[in-house]
Amino acid sequence: MTTHAESVLADCPLFTGLESAERDEILAAMERETHAAGELILREGRSIQILWIITRGRCEVLKSMTSGGHQQLAVLEPGAVFGEMSFFHPAPHSASIRTLTEVEVLRLSREKYDQLACDGSIVGYRMASNAGRVLAERLRRMDEWVCEMVARPGGETHRDEWREFQKKLYTEWQF
Repeated sequence: MTTHAESVLADCPLFTGLESAERDEILAAMERETHAAGELILREGRSIQILWIITRGRCEVLKSMTSGGHQQLAVLEPGAVFGEMSFFHPAPHSASIRTLTEVEVLRLSREKYDQLACDGSIVGYRMASNAGRVLAERLRRMDEWVCEMVARPGGETHRDEWREFQKKLYTEWQF
C-alpha cells in the first residue's frame, strides 16, 4: 500500500478508531482498481455488495430523475466511501457513481468482509459501527435540509407530502 493511500484511509470515516494493524487487516482483504475519467463505477438500480473507498481522484453521485436525465447529488473526494448502503443492506443502489477524473479506489467485497467476521476479527464490527454512524449523520443532515426547505416560502406545498414520508420513515418503517 502506498503512503498516500495509507494516509487517505487513516482519515476515512470508515476507519475511525482502528489501529494501524486493524487497518492493515482490512486493507489485505481489499482490491485496488483504477478507473478512467467519465467511467461509471456503480449503476443506480443494480445491486452489488461492494464497498468502495476513493484513494485518488474525484467522482460524482448521480440520481436518475423521473423527468429524464440525472441530478448531481455530491462530488466525492479521496477518503470518501460509496456503496455502503447496498453493502450493509442488500438492495438496489440508490444512485450512480461516475468518475470526474482518473480515479483509484480500494474495494471490499461482501464475501471478504464476511470472511473477516468468520475469522473472529473485530475489524468488521468496527467498520459496520462506523458506517452506521456515517449513515446516521447523513440522515441527520438530510432531515435538517428538508425541514429548512419546507419552512421556506412556497414550502407549504410539500409539507403534507413530507409529513406522510416522515410517518412511513419513523413510525411504520414500511414503504
